[in-house]
Amino acid sequence: MSMQANALRDALGQIGLSQVEFARLLDVSVGGVAQWLSGTRPVPGPVEAYVHLFLRLPPSIQVLELQLLRRGNAEMNGMYIIEFEGTGGSGVGTLTFKDGLIYGFDVGGGVYDGKYVPSAVPGVVNVMVSVKMPAGQPSVVGGVVQPFDWTLDVSTEMPVGGREGRLSVSTNLGQGLVANYRRMRELPAAA
Repeated sequence: MSMQANALRDALGQIGLSQVEFARLLDVSVGGVAQWLSGTRPVPGPVEAYVHLFLRLPPSIQVLELQLLRRGNAEMNGMYIIEFEGTGGSGVGTLTFKDGLIYGFDVGGGVYDGKYVPSAVPGVVNVMVSVKMPAGQPSVVGGVVQPFDWTLDVSTEMPVGGREGRLSVSTNLGQGLVANYRRMRELPAAA
């Protein structure tokens, strides 16, 4: 018998994980976790096994794992402006970093959705973003134009809490780009 939505919800409450943190821990989408918790989709067997294993860990190991998951997030939260340049041109956009998630947009119509996680290198986070490119709009990476909406995956490493800097960015097209970033402001406090 597979884990039911309410059992998963209870387990996450017992562990002290939010939906976003659980998604980041498993490297799945937040939408997928929401579907499991609502009962729209069944909880996959490997997810159920992971939850049961995590609950059997000694409390000290659970705390350590949760600290590693959350490390660096508070220092990254904020709004950034990015200026990027590739072989097909340049552009400007904004990124919001919040609790492990990244979202934003650029002047070319690209819409950003991604995440950042602690790196094995202390003081660094791995940044992974999917950029939904609109039909007919050339990419700064090689000037690629598609007659339909398409996705460009980008990744880089960024110092935790960096106020400004220059990054080398990898893409799924095999061509990289460079990006200058500058922290614009903190996120508004929750009411």
